[in-house]
Amino acid sequence: MEFVKIKPVRVYESVIEQIVTLIKNNKLKPGDKLPSERELAQKFFINRAPLREAFRVLEYRGLIESKPGGGRFIRDLRNDLYTDNEDVILNLTKYSILELLEAREVLEVKIAEIAAKKALEKDIIFIEEVMNKTKYKENSVKLIMEYDTEFHLSVSKATHNFVFVNMMKSHLDLLNETREKTMNVPGRLEKQFQEHRLIFEAIRNHDVKKAGEATLDHLKNIRNAIMKL
Repeated sequence: MEFVKIKPVRVYESVIEQIVTLIKNNKLKPGDKLPSERELAQKFFINRAPLREAFRVLEYRGLIESKPGGGRFIRDLRNDLYTDNEDVILNLTKYSILELLEAREVLEVKIAEIAAKKALEKDIIFIEEVMNKTKYKENSVKLIMEYDTEFHLSVSKATHNFVFVNMMKSHLDLLNETREKTMNVPGRLEKQFQEHRLIFEAIRNHDVKKAGEATLDHLKNIRNAIMKL
């Protein structure tokens, strides 16, 4: 008889799992209001600390939203394009990712522009080294994802502003699952490498305008790839 190692599960993760399951089973629908913290804490037989942590994660993932004085609600979608109840989790997640990309189009374009202004020779060398890691087709998608993350972080580091680096880390962490899917879109990896090269060349040439434009084009292509999922 073989026993399998038990993975420890934190209380807030169990709360998240239950709420996500209720959404998947259509027991909680977009627009539905969640019970109060007090009610939920009693139903789960837990205190409010892990419950609040679960809410924080669910909000971060775009599955629920808080309304001042009104409580917490399952995220309501504004566009019928994403309202397929058979896969409401995917729809809610996809919707929040598109909003995240909208934010990236502001943040990351600015990061690239500042990097083009401030990048030192050592920064440029590092960005190129990281970029070249992603061009080998024999690399696994998981490994290319790691290099992709490293590339975007190397650009943010070239701004010499730690706030931009931390913000970039947060954005990329939220997009991990979706990035893996888009990289499996036929031809996407080759296009991604070319897009990264254009960003790198603009930074190397200290061309602020082209750095911003190349980054925006890259993000728009990511958006298009997500829409095909």
